[in-house]
Amino acid sequence: MKNQDKEILKLVGQQTKVYLKNYVTKEAPTTEFIANKLNIERSVVSKRLNELYKNKQLSKVNTRPVIYLQLKEETQNNKAYTSVQDLKASQRKSIWSRIIGYNGSLKEAIEQLKAALMYPPNGLPVIIFGESGTGKTFIINKLFEYAKQRKLFNDEAQLIVINCAQYANNPELLSSLLFGYTKGAFTGADIDSSGALQSANNGILFLDEVHRLSAEGQEKLFTYLDTGYFSPVGNNAKKLKSKARLFFATTEKESDFLQTFLRRIPIKITLPSLDQRGTYEKRVLTYALLIEQAKHINCNIKISKQCLSLIYHSHFHANVGELKNLLQNIVAQKYAKTTQNQEIEIKIGDLPGAILGQMSKDTYPLSQGQEKCVFHATDTIQELFNSDNKEYISKIEASWQCLLSLQNDQIADRASYYKVVEKETHEILYSTYSTDRSLITDYTNVLTNIFNVVQIDSLSLKNSSIYDFAVYIYYLMRNEFDHDYTTDKNVAKIEQLFAPELQLINKMAPLIEMRFEIKLRKCDYLWLAILSSNDNFTVSSKVPAIVVAHGYATASSMADTCNHFLQSAVFTAIDLKPDVSRAEMIANLKDLIKRINPQDGLVILMDMGALDSIIEPIRNDCNCTLLVINNVSMAVILEIGNKLLQQKGLHAIQHDLPRDTIKSKLCVPRVAAAATIITTCMTGVGSAQRIKTMLTQSFTNLVNVQVEAFDFKELVNYRDLNLFLNKNVIAIIGIDNPDVPGVPYFGLEEIISGAKIEGLKRILEPFSTTKKIELWENRLIENFSLNRIIDTLTIISPDKVMKVISKYLTGIQKDLNMKIPNKVAISLYVHIANMVERIIRGNEIEAYEGDNKNIVKDGYFSVLKKHNSVLENEFLIKITDPEIAYIRDILLLS
Repeated sequence: MKNQDKEILKLVGQQTKVYLKNYVTKEAPTTEFIANKLNIERSVVSKRLNELYKNKQLSKVNTRPVIYLQLKEETQNNKAYTSVQDLKASQRKSIWSRIIGYNGSLKEAIEQLKAALMYPPNGLPVIIFGESGTGKTFIINKLFEYAKQRKLFNDEAQLIVINCAQYANNPELLSSLLFGYTKGAFTGADIDSSGALQSANNGILFLDEVHRLSAEGQEKLFTYLDTGYFSPVGNNAKKLKSKARLFFATTEKESDFLQTFLRRIPIKITLPSLDQRGTYEKRVLTYALLIEQAKHINCNIKISKQCLSLIYHSHFHANVGELKNLLQNIVAQKYAKTTQNQEIEIKIGDLPGAILGQMSKDTYPLSQGQEKCVFHATDTIQELFNSDNKEYISKIEASWQCLLSLQNDQIADRASYYKVVEKETHEILYSTYSTDRSLITDYTNVLTNIFNVVQIDSLSLKNSSIYDFAVYIYYLMRNEFDHDYTTDKNVAKIEQLFAPELQLINKMAPLIEMRFEIKLRKCDYLWLAILSSNDNFTVSSKVPAIVVAHGYATASSMADTCNHFLQSAVFTAIDLKPDVSRAEMIANLKDLIKRINPQDGLVILMDMGALDSIIEPIRNDCNCTLLVINNVSMAVILEIGNKLLQQKGLHAIQHDLPRDTIKSKLCVPRVAAAATIITTCMTGVGSAQRIKTMLTQSFTNLVNVQVEAFDFKELVNYRDLNLFLNKNVIAIIGIDNPDVPGVPYFGLEEIISGAKIEGLKRILEPFSTTKKIELWENRLIENFSLNRIIDTLTIISPDKVMKVISKYLTGIQKDLNMKIPNKVAISLYVHIANMVERIIRGNEIEAYEGDNKNIVKDGYFSVLKKHNSVLENEFLIKITDPEIAYIRDILLLS
């Protein structure tokens, strides 16, 4: 490089930093500015700047005059920005775009962090949950960098990081570090000292492993979170103000924290483990860390693709941190044995035994030859990953050549174009690992929402179209394209053939670009239009069918394959994640049934699951005959599809199923009957009648459900007696389970204790309002408690004591800002009522666990003692501290 070019580059680099601070035009490195500073002819400077731009050493902003910049990231050079605003937007995005996973597994976390940071006037506190090594500290550092870039903080603002675990055995030292201290606060405190909270004023205070913070430290932190003020150690009367934004992190679970702490933190984020981030991101992280090592030792690193595959298919307990340590260790050992220090090679034998063990597992993909990857000190992640995806790009390019050939040959058959696009889209899908497919499944949910927003019925498309859409978007999000395959090509014939679909894509495109942060080219519009063409199949079956299966794209794959064989869109798919809850599965089914709106019948084919548990929640949403079939295979699905196309009835289809291997159930529409809950008890109908009375009293004016009492033996033999004929039985409640198929059972004790109250509330939702169901729950607790107390109280009136205890517990819950669980509330009703009667009889407890020194007089104790007057004034008694201590013990069962 010429000395003159070096001088120009050096000055542009220096001035770029100055200009990017405030974007002041007179400080911009323009041709005139550089010519004046270096005393070189303006025409010479202009020529050299243009040459440096062409050689990818500078970027430029096409303003008048043109601004030349030397940007931090090499990949940002040789870019032409249309305006300063365009440059600013690029710089704002660049901080996050340099993070692997910013538009994938970390996208939601980053958006939440940005929202918390920007919330006026001083942000919102955030707690980050995540395993060790997931990047909690790293992402906070990036957030601080982002805040400085956005001019949210001034140049003096600080990011203060404190790891609370380092001070777990010295809480006083941690408090003094956080809040500062005054002279004389403790031995050695010779002067006043400001703490981290004050030092982080107008900046960020990040407390890592915050679960190690002492109770006293938490209380002081609560005060700051609530008021914005805090006191230094040694002077609680002194109030200091700070505008520090608070961020916390922990490796513990959310359930391990006090609710009093968590409710003060509105934004809770969970960072995914390395395995949860998927193979794609693990691969890029591995590449990035190897490039980092190559830069550090300043020599090339050669490694086979088989070695790389073994690494990013392994499990790392400490996540990214452990992966980094592994690679650093391997590189260090190889570097120590290298004499020329120009290139080191990592082979299979250099990997630890735990990783080599992956080679024997079925989940490990077989290596494709012995091809090597070389990582250079000058590499960038973007360049490397672009080269990794060149294979995909060349295949897409070949597909476009085929599409253009079809057009040039005057082929007007839309199916011919569709087959080309579908084949290549599925090639992309089959090249991904199963962990990546979970992302694609998530994208389908986003796309479904987009269809709803633009009011396009996704079912009017071919059944697999949304999933194929998601696959193609997955491909676009992982590649940056400058080339449009339709540029300078006449594609008028293709546009004409797929004009209706193009119209739909035009409506969806702005939302797709916004939600997925991609830019669609003209060729992408056409590709998606061809992919969504829906005339490849005809729908000739009056009865639709739904395939429900666990696993990424399992149901979609079966439905799509069968539709292809049948050449008819009979099947619609619901893909379920392996750990999906029953409630989520039911919600997905209900939503799809609502959109399909079957009139002549519906078939649901499932890979697994209890038939009754699926049928009962959805049969009310399906006003037609419903056939549910379990343990289905591809052959069974095809056979049923054939019979549906032949217009065979659902009774006949069920009759032909092999009963030894396949379970099924046929449901006809229910008659319009009142919702009924049946009560029962093995001890006789008398007990069932008492349960009925209690439930009826609880339901009155709140829940539109009738209650009937039945003898237990009758229910066991319900098939013979036709007890349920013309009845809409929604649940059975009792002491013993009669095991009636298709009707959910709730044990009375389980409801009262709260173990199954949520399940019963879901069943009652269609017959009441949310507010009334809450009132019913409270009334049920009181009614049941009263029945228990009636058998034990002899002096005081049960009705009176119940009302007073209710008032007492309401006051306690309000002051403690908590809801007492049902089981604990019942225990408190019984205990307090009996305590009042004991004290009236003169049998109060005088000692707690044998010694009143064991009484814990904390905040709970203080609140209970405060509300004693409610009971004392009403019953003219005095409640002792030991009595309060025992009430506290019951309360803390929650």
